[in-house]
Amino acid sequence: MSRLFMLGIDGLPPATLRRFVEEGILPNCAKLFADAACLEVTPTLPALTSPGWQTIASGAHPGTLGISNILLPTLGRAPDHIRNGFDRSLSRGEYLWEVLAAEGEPAIVMKYPGSWPPKVEADHLIQVDGAGGYADITCSFEEVSSTCYSCGFEIPTSQAQGCCSVPHGYDDHWRVDSATASGWTPVVARDPLNWTGLPAGAAPGFETVLTLTPAGQRRRRLLHALAHTRDGQPRLLVSTTKDGGDRITELAVGQWSDWIHDESGRGSYAYRLKLLELDVERRVLRLYRSEGHRTTGFTRPGPVADDLLREVGPVAEWTGTFDFMNGLIDLDTQLEIYDRHTRWVEDALRQLAGRRPWRGAFVHWHVVEYAHHIAGAALDPDHPRHDLDQERYLSFLRDTYRLLDRLVGTVAELVDVDDTLALVSDHGHDTVHSLFFINDFLRERGFLATGPDDTIDWSRTRAYGLFPGLILANTTSRWSGGIVAEEEVEPLRQELTAALRSLVDPRTGRPVVSAVLGPTELRAYGQHGEAAPDLFFAMDKGYEPATRLRHDAPALFELTIPGAELTSGHGSFHPTSASAATLALIRNPELRGGSVGRYPVAMVDLAPTFAALMGVRPPQGCDGRPLDFHACGLTIKESAE
Repeated sequence: MSRLFMLGIDGLPPATLRRFVEEGILPNCAKLFADAACLEVTPTLPALTSPGWQTIASGAHPGTLGISNILLPTLGRAPDHIRNGFDRSLSRGEYLWEVLAAEGEPAIVMKYPGSWPPKVEADHLIQVDGAGGYADITCSFEEVSSTCYSCGFEIPTSQAQGCCSVPHGYDDHWRVDSATASGWTPVVARDPLNWTGLPAGAAPGFETVLTLTPAGQRRRRLLHALAHTRDGQPRLLVSTTKDGGDRITELAVGQWSDWIHDESGRGSYAYRLKLLELDVERRVLRLYRSEGHRTTGFTRPGPVADDLLREVGPVAEWTGTFDFMNGLIDLDTQLEIYDRHTRWVEDALRQLAGRRPWRGAFVHWHVVEYAHHIAGAALDPDHPRHDLDQERYLSFLRDTYRLLDRLVGTVAELVDVDDTLALVSDHGHDTVHSLFFINDFLRERGFLATGPDDTIDWSRTRAYGLFPGLILANTTSRWSGGIVAEEEVEPLRQELTAALRSLVDPRTGRPVVSAVLGPTELRAYGQHGEAAPDLFFAMDKGYEPATRLRHDAPALFELTIPGAELTSGHGSFHPTSASAATLALIRNPELRGGSVGRYPVAMVDLAPTFAALMGVRPPQGCDGRPLDFHACGLTIKESAE
């Protein structure tokens, strides 16, 4: 009876992985390359976390799943009113762990995109979270968002918006209690009054109040903070009252607190604090608060959460890009967040896969994807600002990949030599040096209309652009208030196609749209059904569509700046391009270590292949077929011949 451990690494570009392996800094990955067969994998269209991971788990195309995109339009509403494309209840597919559960086999699923809420529950099927941790979305188990309490300086007025505005219906990360959309929470420094029970030698400087508002609550939780000096060093005491004996932490600059546990209307949660900056005399404070994740309710069966809390500790879930992009934290702190998150995943795997029976284990890790979004420009001289803090960003990427290598080593310790170990990814990554504002373009060409406040006027809009390259015709049959009749759709497609194909970057004089796919081409890539777009346009390397509308913007193209915008991406690239392609490393006794597949394989073929390796049926509705490893040139028999 063969077991499968599938380690999912989001956004893994093969060239960068091989570069760092060749530098000798990833010994566990180097060993996996030597022991495993390697396949180039063509991702879904679009090449995104969703629908990518759902396709990997089900073997079904996006159209079969009914999951066309991360941002899933809602039929009967306006085209920009979307649902979360990771919601398991919206997918029509069956996933590998559900196949195992149906056959009475034990399985473990950890933080897998599109797996929550669980569709199948059984005592022998363990699911851990999966309701967030990717695409910068808010996890359903988040009670308080990350934020940075600040005073004594002017906080940034702009926010890192990335490539898309937040559409109606999207659960944005900053939904809870940060005072601004950028995550900063200003506080007021006051003279300290009525403090008692302070540590010996503490010289108070100023006090302030820290607020927390858990999800779904109006009532705020208040903490008292006292900036003081002790032993000649600035320190911050945080307490539930103004009695130092009730303090929950005391921090020096650069120091993290232990986990701070609290209660909300939904249950218990935990977060940590890091003191980034403190000048007692000038009354300057920067105090970072991590996300507060629930400590109960995030697993099935429910008691597994209690076991993990006791043996591993609270979940360190949020690793998204917003905190760094908005200046809340520096790269060192971002790496510390990555490390804590990765250690939690490793320790949880030791607790579950190391101590419980399993036939299949399916784990997702998103950190490499986020790191590329932040630091991708440093890898490529094609980005005009690639030399901006290049060595610092390259060091950040190397350290992130070292965490990946550590995780690979941990997983390798949990599997036997007869097991199948598969490292897979949903898409690659490549440079994004310019944003193209698609809805500004559609407005300029007369396809989209706005009112005086720049909101879309659907009564005069024929087409809308949805990240990362989807074009939706505002048809009467699909959307509320639609104005395009069915007989007008095809002429509209032709107009849009001609306009997009003629698009030229005025800074270079070169066309930037590599392909415009209509219904026939979209079906060939698995995009069909009621959720499919009317068109999809792919862009050349270096370009990514931005959907937000701007007021009086001077140009349709905007250079991305490292540290302020994402400088690497994937969703806008054609799935057959080198920019979007990724890999699968499969270690199995029947496969030849170090072998490389003769041709790229489709992502839909992974699930039925893994099912065959485990000796179970493929998921229902599977579009793919098991790979012929012999034909791919990967088997031991092939080596002998």
